[in-house]
Amino acid sequence: MSETQVAAINEANAGTATAVEPVKYTDEQKAGFKASIVAKFNNLVDVKEMRFSFKSDKETGFKRPTVELHLPVLSAEGVVDILTNGDTRPKELELLLEALADVVNGQARAIVNDDENINQENFPLDKVSWAAIANMPKAERRGGGIAKETWEEFSADYLAVMPQATGKKIEQVGLAAKLLVGRFSQVKTQKPIIEKLVSQLGIYVNASPNAEQFTEVIEFLTKKAETLLNISEEEMLAAL
Repeated sequence: MSETQVAAINEANAGTATAVEPVKYTDEQKAGFKASIVAKFNNLVDVKEMRFSFKSDKETGFKRPTVELHLPVLSAEGVVDILTNGDTRPKELELLLEALADVVNGQARAIVNDDENINQENFPLDKVSWAAIANMPKAERRGGGIAKETWEEFSADYLAVMPQATGKKIEQVGLAAKLLVGRFSQVKTQKPIIEKLVSQLGIYVNASPNAEQFTEVIEFLTKKAETLLNISEEEMLAAL
């Protein structure tokens, strides 16, 4: 119900015991309403909800609450506008092209990480075309763009949490962390091991207070495992 509607009801019930209390919106709701209005009146942007999570402080254990924001992102019309007027707004066009290159770079990085023998001659260029990347599952597509530092932080947190959570030795937990950070590349044909790693990942998610910080990593690994577990022997042989 809008504030105007509430005001009308209040006026109609004035002087009675059943008067309706004015609706009170939180600051977050107000920000959402404002973002929606901006989006409706500016077709060059879409407003997207974004979440920013934080790690717990190692000394105090304090964890800053997740910040949720509604932020403007270029719409399809906005992209066309920059491409059309790139000669008068070269910096905007340059940034747009850099963003496009980053998508390809991220996918190429994932391929390079999975194969230590990769080079220009044997690199599968068809796998980094815009169409190929666009048709990948979203979680897997974003995996290549996860920063090296994020993987390292995930590994460190996994090592800190899992010995107590599972009762396993640090050597066992370390091996699992290595295989997860390696995106299953060392065991991609060994489905029982992948299933075990997925199970361990589930334990980690429930045990770590920092799991939310590594949502992208967890989603990527889960989807990657699903893909590897569903691939047939014939498809695997064809890919080798």
